[in-house]
Amino acid sequence: MILSENESYDGYDIRALVSAGVNIINVDMTIHDKGFFQKIKNDIDFFEKIPDNVSSVYIPIALSVTMSANNPIDFDERVDIIILKDVTSTDQLREFKKQNKKLSSMTILLWPPYLGIVDLNELIKISSGLILDPSMGDVFDVYYNVLKLCKDARKPVFYMDPFIVEDYYEGPSNDRELLIQVRKLIVNRFDGVILKNRGNRPPIEFIQSFIRATEVLEKNSNLMADYFNKSFPLLLPVLQPYSVALSASIAALTCGARAIFVFTSTGSSAKDLSCSSPPCRVIAITRNEKTARKMHLYRKIMPLLYQEKRLGSWQEERLARTVFGVKFCIKCGLLDYKAKLVVLAPTDQGAAYCNSFQILNVSYIMNSYLCGAGM
Repeated sequence: MILSENESYDGYDIRALVSAGVNIINVDMTIHDKGFFQKIKNDIDFFEKIPDNVSSVYIPIALSVTMSANNPIDFDERVDIIILKDVTSTDQLREFKKQNKKLSSMTILLWPPYLGIVDLNELIKISSGLILDPSMGDVFDVYYNVLKLCKDARKPVFYMDPFIVEDYYEGPSNDRELLIQVRKLIVNRFDGVILKNRGNRPPIEFIQSFIRATEVLEKNSNLMADYFNKSFPLLLPVLQPYSVALSASIAALTCGARAIFVFTSTGSSAKDLSCSSPPCRVIAITRNEKTARKMHLYRKIMPLLYQEKRLGSWQEERLARTVFGVKFCIKCGLLDYKAKLVVLAPTDQGAAYCNSFQILNVSYIMNSYLCGAGM
């Protein structure tokens, strides 16, 4: 969930929003200046220094900026995601990257002015994802083909409704209307939403209601049908990293796993899992803070930053990371000692991708850790 900035927010407001479910803070540089961006950045830094109940676990908050392709702006390394407006062709995007070397290597989500772009398919392939809004047309009638292109390319899609927060607080049957809107987003496989709040107070109640609606609807969806609708149309051969992710998802579905753990350096394995219709929450454990922040873009992914000292053998390291994730999930109520989980990890530290997975029981993991055994 991405929240566009509000001038009245401070570090404590951002902490409340993050605790409610927001994981990316956006600054629209087509409206604001660098002074405002610096204020938001400082507020996020302030929030991250506030002591937390789960002090041993760090879930980094991503910072994104919205800019026009016609007016690029340089930023420091704290910016994780660029939301790029006014792009109407692949040539324009390539020229933008050529002229702005520093920005070209960043994660770029395109926010096209309309969907009638001739080479939209190619634009989707060379970008990091897409943002759609109501001005482009109806969710069902107009977006279907575009969403299919994005899903085939395994690119995240976000939906921006500028009035969804206001409508919630002003409508007489707000929870019912919100449930209908969230169902449309889930059915159409959107990865997230962009919220814009014009009020002086953070929309905590709305965010909590939105997340509750998402959890209820996903829990009651046909997970088996979702998986096979995703996997059956795939053309063979399927790339190995993605085939392993698909295997881990069906394993989690059939064994009733409560979570999938994935160890990742670049976020690619987590992205593959997100695109393989996982039936449960995916805990992505990484040592790279930048990677952890960018993984908020992907559906059902919860990144954890692992900062403990690296152990000598990969078996010990893998067990330590798994226990780290298990302890976090137990504290948050995602797992208990009887729960099953799937662990997707490389067979050795030199592997280029996660090429194996295990189905494990939480009590077995904790016993192995306490007894000093490997996995």
